[in-house]
Amino acid sequence: MKLASAPRVLGITAGLLAGTIAALYFRGPFTTIEKAKRAPTEHNVPSMDVDDNDPSARTQIPDPGRRDAIKQLVEGAKKEKGWLTEFELTERSGKTLKSEDLRGEPYIACFFFSTCPGTCTRQSNKMQLLQNKFKGKPIKFVSISVDPEIDTPEVLSAYADKFQADKDRWLFLTGPIDTIVRVGTEKFFLGGVEKRGHPDRFCLVNSTGDLVGSYIWLDQEEFEQLLAHTNELLERKNP
Repeated sequence: MKLASAPRVLGITAGLLAGTIAALYFRGPFTTIEKAKRAPTEHNVPSMDVDDNDPSARTQIPDPGRRDAIKQLVEGAKKEKGWLTEFELTERSGKTLKSEDLRGEPYIACFFFSTCPGTCTRQSNKMQLLQNKFKGKPIKFVSISVDPEIDTPEVLSAYADKFQADKDRWLFLTGPIDTIVRVGTEKFFLGGVEKRGHPDRFCLVNSTGDLVGSYIWLDQEEFEQLLAHTNELLERKNP
């Protein structure tokens, strides 16, 4: 994994969420997270070392969507100098999109690439399902390419058309790969975001731009948790 600001990173712990989420630890703000890792029961925070491929391990975690753990990570990241909490990428329309442009509504984000021989097509089908399910609701969907050399705005536009992606609600983003890796790692606390590589998960972001949950879309139980938590956000007047 390539990170432009590696000197400030002390370590990456894989497994924050089912599938390859990673948490980056620091001195200071992240001390409480490190303690939570050592004593997950006492702090009511799931272990960062859960085996993501073990369904029985996932059922033992009393924090669906890892919302409690993510809340602590987000708060710690805001206090860490140089940590990427905002981003700027290019949408399939060719226009620059800033993360602040997404504020005001929650959104669901994922990483993919158009020539993916694996699960990307199924993932995009799931995103289309979400788009249809929440039709008319104040929510957006964001797909970020991890293959920017191939996935130009023109390519992303053609790809989006295959899934009847609403141009105003389902956005497709591209940009420098180093930036995209940082977005995945620091904004969404994901491991495995790299060129032509990504975890199979959906990230739920609230209307103020904070990550509030992350879910393996391949796992039906977690996908249903995503639906429930999204509805919770949409029913609230505040994030």
